[in-house]
Amino acid sequence: MDVKKLTWLHLLVAFIAIKLLFHVYVNDLWSFHRDELLYLALGRHLDWGFASVPPAIGFWGWFGDTVLGGSAGGVRLISTLFGTGTVVITALMAREMLPPTASGKFAVALVGIAGLTTGAFLRPCMLFMPVVFDVFYWALLCLLFLKYLNTEKSSWLLWFGAAAGLGLLNKYTVLVLLFALLPGLLFTKRRNIFTNKQLYVAAGLALLIFSPNIAWQAAHEFPVFRHMGELAASQFAHVSVGSFFSDQLRFHLAAAPVWLAGLYFLLFAKAAVNWRIFGWMYLTVLAVLLFFSAKSYYSLGAYPVLVAAGAAWLEQLTHNRMQWLRVALPMLMVGLGALTIPAAMPFLKPEAEARFMKKLTAKLPGMQGMLRWEDGNYYALPQDFADMLGWEEIAEMVGKTWQNIPNKSVAAIYADHYGQAGAIVHFGERYGVPEVLSFSDNYRYWLPDSLPANFQTLIYVNDELGDDMPGFFGTIEKVWELDMPLSRQHGNQVYLCHAPTPAFFERMNVAIERARNEEEIE
Repeated sequence: MDVKKLTWLHLLVAFIAIKLLFHVYVNDLWSFHRDELLYLALGRHLDWGFASVPPAIGFWGWFGDTVLGGSAGGVRLISTLFGTGTVVITALMAREMLPPTASGKFAVALVGIAGLTTGAFLRPCMLFMPVVFDVFYWALLCLLFLKYLNTEKSSWLLWFGAAAGLGLLNKYTVLVLLFALLPGLLFTKRRNIFTNKQLYVAAGLALLIFSPNIAWQAAHEFPVFRHMGELAASQFAHVSVGSFFSDQLRFHLAAAPVWLAGLYFLLFAKAAVNWRIFGWMYLTVLAVLLFFSAKSYYSLGAYPVLVAAGAAWLEQLTHNRMQWLRVALPMLMVGLGALTIPAAMPFLKPEAEARFMKKLTAKLPGMQGMLRWEDGNYYALPQDFADMLGWEEIAEMVGKTWQNIPNKSVAAIYADHYGQAGAIVHFGERYGVPEVLSFSDNYRYWLPDSLPANFQTLIYVNDELGDDMPGFFGTIEKVWELDMPLSRQHGNQVYLCHAPTPAFFERMNVAIERARNEEEIE
């Protein structure tokens, strides 16, 4: 094939093929993350809303479990396809910011390399979580609004409204993006959009699509606010300004020259005056997240448009000058990516991954932030990696213990955390385990009305026994403890409890009643 006949589209297809093959290989190397196990559980209880997330992830959980077979590789294929779609959208935005006469090949090459080398384009693609869908919808909304800015065709606003509605059914952080667009509209000549009737039709369309979840939230007394309060107390409290900004640089480290160029271009270049709104959007997103001490990765969706703008601008800058950048910049991105990819994607074995992280953070102290967990402490593996270890072992031990119970009709399994509960049900299917009792996250909605009066045996799973447990049962036997130091579940314990006391029935039935009434459970 004549290289000169290659177009930007040929390059994009090649990069997408490489990305898909890479993820298909990596996706099945490590087991499920604790959050993935929750979302698979949501797929077994489809509804228009859940305790901590909107309904879309539940549908995809059902699809991955029922249609794609339920394996880690099968379920994560969904994330890979959406994450790859985000790279495609980024390339399309770059193309949209270039003049029609530009080839677009260098811009697409930069986007494609970013898609293969930066943690923010890699890790979400292998984890079945709302994050990858959220970034996809943010990028899609930016593309649709970019099309509107370039053409002023109101039909693009209708598509924007539909995408906003679908995005809100996936993750409420889309509201942050919608709010962040306001400053760039209110303080520029683009404020005339508020006189466009189609804007309000688009808002109505978004509200219509999102309304089933609003109705579900209202019927359940808006558990999203309880969830946000729990996050603020347990996780947001450990967010510091320094770690927040270091994470912003680390997310797209290999593409930092590209997205930083894009931010400068959008904020200051005369050629980008029509798209200035996206520069203000990015700054507003950071300000909002800092104000609420929110998790740093909530900003991930704001980066594709910056990468696109930087790629487009760098192609134009190097068209007739600084040609050396067309070689040096891709080489720099690949070099940084090669250095950091094992930290973004767990394709080494756990022990080897821990050794790599130790060497990497010793040579590059600025990378130590990736070992900081949501409790504010530092560990041997990134939290996401440690959260993919130990679940099958826990489920196997619980399953074997369940099989040894002679009268299962008066027995149950209790797990303190949704990860434990999800693992026991997903991996314990071959042992015939029942639905697990838990008050964690959405499991509170799947509890029985009460425990039967003749209830006799409980398998109890937690990271400790608890001071009150001895008063709840006649006998308690410690069956097993997970010994896996690299796992976040290290030290999780399994107990076999017999002969429940009246205090146990009172405690459980009161807690079940409080869960049913949407009350806090002590």
